Amino acid sequence: MKQGQVIVRAPHFVDDAFISAFLDEKSVWLKSKIASQQQVKIKGFDFSQNSELFLFGKKVKLNISYGSKNRVLSEVDFHESKQTSLTVIISERNRKLITNPTGLTKQIKKQLELYFRNLAQDIILPRVAELSKQVLLRPKEIKIRQYSARWGSCNSRDELSFNYLLVMTPLWVIDYVIIHELCHLKHLNHSTDFWQLVAKQCPNYPEAKQWLTRHQGELIWQLPN
Repeated sequence: MKQGQVIVRAPHFVDDAFISAFLDEKSVWLKSKIASQQQVKIKGFDFSQNSELFLFGKKVKLNISYGSKNRVLSEVDFHESKQTSLTVIISERNRKLITNPTGLTKQIKKQLELYFRNLAQDIILPRVAELSKQVLLRPKEIKIRQYSARWGSCNSRDELSFNYLLVMTPLWVIDYVIIHELCHLKHLNHSTDFWQLVAKQCPNYPEAKQWLTRHQGELIWQLPN
């Protein structure tokens, strides 16, 4: 489900009648989910000067500057309440190639994507290794990528994937998402047994889910056309 639309994915051998019956059975739940999504106010990050986005659960202000080379500088203080910032520096060479606001937005987006991906590699991979020992479940492969509508995934080949935009969330929420996907290595579903395992390994998982739901509209990147 994404932005009020229901997307059904099923193996090619599943017929339309079965899918229709399944949707009818889940109609009340689906309507409830759609209604809750429509209530979320979209305040997505739009890459503009002084716009705000989350970094490890803290609001940071975007600063756009120009210099000798492309880079991203961050100032994040987890203990003080002072204003923190994220500075994207556009090289003078690239600045000359920018002919309109969309071009600038794409340059900023490109740099932030690389920065967030590298940051996610540095944070998520060691946490997966550590939490795998705790859960006693180990994936065969771990990928870091960007999803449009999910924070992580697990497949039947015991491969885990994580959205690099997870670094927008607090570290304890990142841990929940990692544990959630690790538990799928044992239960590739959302059964009662699955949630009992999640609760055992991450007792505060309801709070983590609530944080993601509460800030859902602020964790969206409003991408340029």
